[in-house]
Amino acid sequence: MRHHSTAGLTGAQTAELIARCWQVHTGRPDGDRYDFTLPFGRAVTMVLIIARHNLPQQLTGDLFGIAQATVSRIWRYLIPMIGQVTALDRKHLADALERGTVLIDGTPIPTGNRTGTGTTNYAAKHHKQALGVQVAAFRDGTLADVSTPVPGSRHDSRALDEVGWADQITAARAKRDWIAVIADTAYVKHTRLTPRKKARGQKRRSRADREHNRHIASLRAPVERTIGLLKHWKILATGYRGRLTELPTLIHIIVNLEFYRQAT
Repeated sequence: MRHHSTAGLTGAQTAELIARCWQVHTGRPDGDRYDFTLPFGRAVTMVLIIARHNLPQQLTGDLFGIAQATVSRIWRYLIPMIGQVTALDRKHLADALERGTVLIDGTPIPTGNRTGTGTTNYAAKHHKQALGVQVAAFRDGTLADVSTPVPGSRHDSRALDEVGWADQITAARAKRDWIAVIADTAYVKHTRLTPRKKARGQKRRSRADREHNRHIASLRAPVERTIGLLKHWKILATGYRGRLTELPTLIHIIVNLEFYRQAT
């Protein structure tokens, strides 16, 4: 199997992940272990493929020769385990700020249209219902952290406050004045390194402002690439089908998995 294009990991990474999950699985008491109808490694690979391509469970069952209900049970058993065994690979914003320059941007995690949520999760900028996360990256495009999600209607600046990142940035600057956070104009409250807006009544930006904005855009490009790589896990990009209450946990698990992919 071409693991990189199907499961999102190299063959070696997939084998290591299967070994970690197997260790946890066999360490559980008999009553807590799922009785797999698929070979264990094939079951882990199936879960990775679902996450990578956001495949419907019925289609996945047809591809693997099992019932949709069996796919659902395997998914619910293994996806938390994958999050558990990749937890040590996770990095956090505080660690990134210790290194100096951090790039930040927000991105929506589509939920599909759902009744009962009203406008709470409607991201007007993207014209879709979603949860919003903040993504931090280094200047080489390496993922630094992903925040807990907030309702999609939240402005990025407010979201940065709600997830606690604004306080972390302020605390880091109190220790080291040279820490730089680069972001777009949505974060002007939190950082000086943003594109310059036109003044009221100004028809076009000055040449100096245009040059400044081009420079900021080139500096911000790596975080856009980082978001793109994160959303190669299509379950975060093309609309989550499961229970909305479970999506924050799933985001956390997939982020752990992306850190694992990046680190190994």
